[in-house]
Amino acid sequence: MNNILIKYIAFPSASLEVYNRGEEIIKKTFPEYNFIKSENNPELIFILSGGSENQAKEIVHNLSSVLLIAMNENNSYAAATEIKAYCNQNNIKSLLINIDIEKKISKKIGFYFRFYKAINNLKKYRIGLIGNVSKWLIASNMQSEVLKSKFGIELIQYDWKNLKKYSDFEANSNFINHFKNSIGFDITDSSKVYNLLANIIEENKLDAITVECFPMVWEHSVTACLALSKLNTDNIPSGCEGDLTSISGMIIGKELTGKIPWMANLITLNLNKNSVFLAHCTIGTNMVSDYNITTHFETNTGNAVQGKFLGDEVTIFRFDKNLEKAFISYGKVIDRPDKNDACRTQIEVELTENAIESLKHNPLGNHHLVLAGKHTDILSFFCKMTMIEII
Repeated sequence: MNNILIKYIAFPSASLEVYNRGEEIIKKTFPEYNFIKSENNPELIFILSGGSENQAKEIVHNLSSVLLIAMNENNSYAAATEIKAYCNQNNIKSLLINIDIEKKISKKIGFYFRFYKAINNLKKYRIGLIGNVSKWLIASNMQSEVLKSKFGIELIQYDWKNLKKYSDFEANSNFINHFKNSIGFDITDSSKVYNLLANIIEENKLDAITVECFPMVWEHSVTACLALSKLNTDNIPSGCEGDLTSISGMIIGKELTGKIPWMANLITLNLNKNSVFLAHCTIGTNMVSDYNITTHFETNTGNAVQGKFLGDEVTIFRFDKNLEKAFISYGKVIDRPDKNDACRTQIEVELTENAIESLKHNPLGNHHLVLAGKHTDILSFFCKMTMIEII
């Protein structure tokens, strides 16, 4: 049974009977939860009557997010609107539910606590930026202050010049054995890159990384594609091109759904079919079937994953660099192409006409994130709670 810390509040001279009735209502409405009373750090506040606003103010003042439950009787909902407004004015993330009029309450409660867990986990994140944000990401160069102020995420940047060389590391036999379909390709150097990145993650206690990979490609003809694929398969969010906007979305997606999204290029739109073509070289092997190892597309060097995307339903999403706007759309995979003029793993996804129009006229940038399955509801809920506008 799920435990929830709760605080019951009412007007100052309210009798014990008022509080006992509140407990009965909560237990009857949400039998699947176990409610534990908490004086100072509740996750949920049940507003039993009017006149409780100042009591709520003293409690929520020290909270970063809170669930507010109200009802029609005793001016409960009237007081709740005042409390909700106070939360909004003071950047306290809150959700107000009137148990007498709203439907699918249990689903909303479930969404809230998935959000609550995610937002608290995000505060603990340390992202490593290896190198710099790639120069061509002119709309995606997120500032560290945005990550810190919005979600409490810490960003640490590492200069390539101050890091060990990948060639100083031994080959990793476990890594090589993981990529069983690498016939005809020597992935020894890729395994050394993996060891380098895994070492940086372990030594610096990082939770996610994004790598400016092209300097290594240009200088040594070795790519980070397989290393990033393996890290994502190992449940460590790992992006390429130093894209901070994408890695932010990847960790948010992971915390909300338990899955790490695939970071993909938006190759083109097919307006006749209302579809979008996405491709990239770093997909985790747990997201594909029948994959093989080939070269990195743009440079035709190093190693990359070329596989068939698993799943016929997907959620495509992306944030802007200020974490103020988001694109979120459900789609169906209608093709898994194998074109020579795009990154190695490829999908064509049918979207709604509105989604296609948004991508055509108001894109938030190139890289979009792909999750197998339908996750639009929880992503939209997260955006609503964090004041991110869905375009």
